[in-house]
Amino acid sequence: IWAAFDYWEVLFPGRNIEFSASIVYQVASIFTVGALSLSRSVRLRRRILFGFGGQFVCLAVILAFRWLVLPPDALFAVLLSLIALCAVATGHLDSALLSLCSQYSSRMQQHLQIGIGLGILASVLYRDLTKVLFPGAVADATSLFFVVALATILVCVASYEILMSLPVSARVREPQSGTSTSVALLAEERGNDEGGSAHPLAVWRIVWRNQLAVLLNFAFCTTVYPGLVTSVPCRQFTALKSANWFQELLLTAFSTADIVGRFLTGRRFGLHHGNILSTIVVRAVVFPLLLFCIASPGATDLASALVVLVAGFSNGYCLSLALVVVNEVPGLSEEQRKTCGRISACSASAGLLVGSLSAAWVAEAFGLASG
Repeated sequence: IWAAFDYWEVLFPGRNIEFSASIVYQVASIFTVGALSLSRSVRLRRRILFGFGGQFVCLAVILAFRWLVLPPDALFAVLLSLIALCAVATGHLDSALLSLCSQYSSRMQQHLQIGIGLGILASVLYRDLTKVLFPGAVADATSLFFVVALATILVCVASYEILMSLPVSARVREPQSGTSTSVALLAEERGNDEGGSAHPLAVWRIVWRNQLAVLLNFAFCTTVYPGLVTSVPCRQFTALKSANWFQELLLTAFSTADIVGRFLTGRRFGLHHGNILSTIVVRAVVFPLLLFCIASPGATDLASALVVLVAGFSNGYCLSLALVVVNEVPGLSEEQRKTCGRISACSASAGLLVGSLSAAWVAEAFGLASG
């Protein structure tokens, strides 16, 4: 949805919808993940398939926007409603995937984060390719973009089914039916021999510093991406001003650097669960540099591209590592790690919401919300 920002400018001229859409998405997401975290029994298969199905339906309706005869305000309300519904579906996926991931080796979390980064990069590359195939035809390019996105969701469903059929997934499948994945949260209100209570409050007391690192890293993510990145103006590379190509390429640069950072999380550079909060210092330095690129006429396009690359790399590396090391806190039992996965989903959603609200405030302060 965010990668099609130029299409929204055609449908809703004079509006920069990234900020309002991000807030709607993150509010719906955090309420969904928070509600799901209170469930005593987590049916992972059901949540995952519901999540993919909900995303498919929402994107299919958005695909049909070009044929809907509605006033712009009504169409904008429909878009925000679909974004909220898509957030609910994605919230089911987030909570389920992090809980599922916690049942494999710690490397699985790193691979999950790489997969998320590849998904973000793929969406931007899809958009770049469709714009190249249909130059000057934003509606046609966007239609193809969403068709490819729908096909990608079907590939994701097939990939999940293949994962569940592999021998490595045998111990996380529900033995009674063999067709659904279930996490029974039986240890939440009692101690266990592996290391204590798996109740969320008990686990939170152990991992709260790491969860704070997760929250703050995700907050920096949506503070910067996509709204501020797409607000960086093109100053010298005038050939890229048409069709918002400069901003599109900045999104591509951010996503590419992001995935590079995710691939490098195997190299810790001295970072571990005990000092992961120090990554926030690095993220905090990048933010004012990006604001300088947006507001200062003295900022060159090359400087803007460099800052976006640094922002993307730090996002992928720091954010992913924060989620990886939280499962490496010493003394956590298997049941506690499952609970930790659900807490991480809540921390991530809370951080994304805080970041979206921060981005909206920055947009208002710098006059970016009106496009």
